[in-house]
Amino acid sequence: MNDPRLQVTIRTPRETVLQAQVTSLRVPTSTGQVGLRPRGEPCVLAVEAGLILLRTGERVQYAGTAGGLLHTDRQAANLLTPLAVVGDELESVARQLDQLMAAPSEEIEIRRTLGRLESSILPPSSAWWWP
Repeated sequence: MNDPRLQVTIRTPRETVLQAQVTSLRVPTSTGQVGLRPRGEPCVLAVEAGLILLRTGERVQYAGTAGGLLHTDRQAANLLTPLAVVGDELESVARQLDQLMAAPSEEIEIRRTLGRLESSILPPSSAWWWP
């Protein structure tokens, strides 16, 4: 039987950071690490900021992201994220991700501004009164 592969694409607003055929990947979510393989059930996941592990047979690659939205079907996984870096060495990818997250970027600033606006528009839940 053929070796099944999952087509993984990681996109930022500016570029496609990765397109690869993998045998599995592991992504960070708010409830823990989620492992994905080819022919798995389609899903949509909110990915947390952190490291994604990509396996291609014997090779392991890492992607550091600022989190995002991952949509999968039985043959493909597409991650949309504000920023991402990819590499073969864990320490290097982690260091690059830390530098990117610390540097102001337009997408991150927009997210922060929207968060501040939402919190100033919506009163705290304790302020709501229902007769």
